[in-house]
Amino acid sequence: MGNGTPLVITIDALTFFLCTAVLLLVHVPSPTRSDLTTGGRIEQSLWADVREGAIYIRHRPPLLWLVVTFSVANLALAPAGVIIPLLVKFNLAADRTARGYTFETALALLGVAGGVGGIIGGLLVTTWGGLKRKRVYGVLVPMLLAGVLQVVYGFSPLVLVSAVAAFFGAAMHPVLNAHSQAIWQSYTPRELQGRVFSIRRLIAWAVMPVSTASAGGLAGVLDPGYVFASLGLIWAVFCTAQLFNPYLLRVDDKAWLDGVSKQ
Repeated sequence: MGNGTPLVITIDALTFFLCTAVLLLVHVPSPTRSDLTTGGRIEQSLWADVREGAIYIRHRPPLLWLVVTFSVANLALAPAGVIIPLLVKFNLAADRTARGYTFETALALLGVAGGVGGIIGGLLVTTWGGLKRKRVYGVLVPMLLAGVLQVVYGFSPLVLVSAVAAFFGAAMHPVLNAHSQAIWQSYTPRELQGRVFSIRRLIAWAVMPVSTASAGGLAGVLDPGYVFASLGLIWAVFCTAQLFNPYLLRVDDKAWLDGVSKQ
C-alpha cells in the first residue's frame, strides 16, 4: 500500500466499469449487411472483407492521405511512454531537484497535466461541436499545434514548461480525433464502416511498435529530448505540408470523392 499501486489499480478498474456502464446505456446500431444469405450467414470470407475495406480507402486518395497523416502522428506520439520517463530522469533532473520533486512526483505531474488536458479538450469539442465545413482543418491545425508543443516538450529543461506543453498537446487530441471521426463516418456507408475502419486503424497503428522500439533505442543512446523534439518537428512539418495538399483538402467534398473513386 505504501507505493500507491493498489489505489492505481482500483481507480483503473472503477473507470473501466464506469465506461462499460455507459456503453450499456447507449444504443449502438448494427447495420444489416447486403450479402447475407437467407439463413443469415455471411457469404464473404474474412479476407474478402479485409480486401473490400482496403480497396474502399485506396480508391479515395483524400481518405488515404488522412490515414497517412495519422500514421505520421502515431510515429511521433507512440514513443512518448518510453521517452518521457527518460526526459524526467535526465533532462529535467536539475529543475525537479531544485524544486524538491522526486522522479515519481515530476513524472506524475506531467501525466496528470496531460490527462487533464485531454479531458478539457474533450469537453471543448463536445461543447463546441466541431467544424461543420472544412473539417480537415479541425484535424490538421490541432495536429500542427500538437507537433510544435512536442518540440517544446522535448527541448524544455523546466518541469512546469513541460507540464504546460503536455496539457495543451493532450488537449489537441480529442479535437483532431473528433473531426477525423466525423469525416470518416460521414462518407463511409454504414454497412462498410466496420471493414473500412478496421483497415484504417490497422494502417495507422502499424507504425507504432516500430516507432516505439526505434525511438526508444535512440533515446537510450542519444539525448531523449532531442529525439522527442525531432519526432514532433517531423509531425509539424508534415502537417504544414498537408495544408497545401489538394487531395486531402477536398476530403469534405463527397461528390468529388465519389467521382474520384469511380475513375
